[in-house]
Amino acid sequence: MDLKLIVNNYKGKLTGHNKELVFDSVFAIIIRVGAAISSFIMNLVIARQLGTYNSGNFFLSFAVITVLATFMRMGGDNLLVRYVGIYGSEKKWKTIKLIVSQVGKRTLVFSIIVTALLVLFHTFIAKGVFHKENLSSTLFWMLLSTPLLALYTLLSYAFQGLKKVLLSVSIQNILVPITLSILVFIIRPATSEKAAELYFAASLLTVIITLILWSRIVRKPEQSEEAKLPEHIWKSSYALWSFAIVQMAMQWGGQFMAGIFCTQKQVAQLAVAQRTSMLISFILIAINLVSAPRFASLYKQGQLKNLKKYAINSTRLMVVFSTPIVLLIICFPTLIMSLFGKGFEAGAPMLVVLSLGQFINVLTGSVTLLLMMSGHEKDTRNIQIITGILGSILNYFLIKYYGAFGAAVGTALAISAQNLICVGMVKRRLGFNTMAIFSK
Repeated sequence: MDLKLIVNNYKGKLTGHNKELVFDSVFAIIIRVGAAISSFIMNLVIARQLGTYNSGNFFLSFAVITVLATFMRMGGDNLLVRYVGIYGSEKKWKTIKLIVSQVGKRTLVFSIIVTALLVLFHTFIAKGVFHKENLSSTLFWMLLSTPLLALYTLLSYAFQGLKKVLLSVSIQNILVPITLSILVFIIRPATSEKAAELYFAASLLTVIITLILWSRIVRKPEQSEEAKLPEHIWKSSYALWSFAIVQMAMQWGGQFMAGIFCTQKQVAQLAVAQRTSMLISFILIAINLVSAPRFASLYKQGQLKNLKKYAINSTRLMVVFSTPIVLLIICFPTLIMSLFGKGFEAGAPMLVVLSLGQFINVLTGSVTLLLMMSGHEKDTRNIQIITGILGSILNYFLIKYYGAFGAAVGTALAISAQNLICVGMVKRRLGFNTMAIFSK
């Protein structure tokens, strides 16, 4: 890949949206580097402190609540990015506060109800679903953390819509990992249950900080406009909700199945490999933080030509920054996995496979985000459902015969297929190819 050609495409073109993209994206990437480091440190501290057996229980429970929190947000995260981005550019603070308030209340009530039901059956889930009796106590504390995770993550997307990238990333990806790492380092928990209790404390602290920050951000002069919810907002929410559920199931479904059919040690190796491979996609996430509200704004204004340039240039930036990370992981997978402690080196092949899948994710660009921010949520949902079902079937058979490595292969293939199909859909709906990074 000729990276020099990609970089040269920017020379003499840093005007308007391109200039905004480059400088804002570099800022977002710097912040996301901090987030990626925070997550890596948390995984490292947990793995080394608990070992492969106990960390397997912790990471499996973590994957469970990550998917549950997405389910509990009911599509509100992408909804807030879209509408807060639109009304934020128009300075309609009354409408913004109304939207965030309504979405937040709905999420909180729903998450409390679901959590209460799951906590009642947490022992059955541990024994009957995952066949791991000693998972029960860890799962209990992680489930209690789920409404907190759902709430602070939801508000982080509201900050993203307002283009408060530093606050958004800090709330969603830095505060809990850093707080948990410090607590684990000081208290030295011997079991996954104790680590789960510390995670609950870190999540509670993050919610308190987030609510304080949001209350201060929205204290702004308001226009005299009448605040009302956008038309069809809940209809859009349901489409985004189904998309988010299937996306998370596809991303973490391999760990769920591995949790059912594999040992705690294999689950720990898979979890660490998957979370490490996601260092590659942090570039994609960083640029999406900047791009999401702009995609929505440009599409609403009918500026399709600028939307195309912005999307393709963002893909170029992703490729430039992520390629060195991919090469580093592929060349030294065993060394990287050994950093997490004894017994994790066996997960090196999983790390390589998952990293290749994440690199394809980056190469395709912000395709799912483009479809969602341009009002094509149904297309995204349908693609997710089809690839999600196929991915689940693939994961089942691969895990059955190849264990945790099969989960890595199935997850990588599902993510790749989903993004490549979305590339075709963006071409069909918006008229351009996000992978055309060498075009003028």
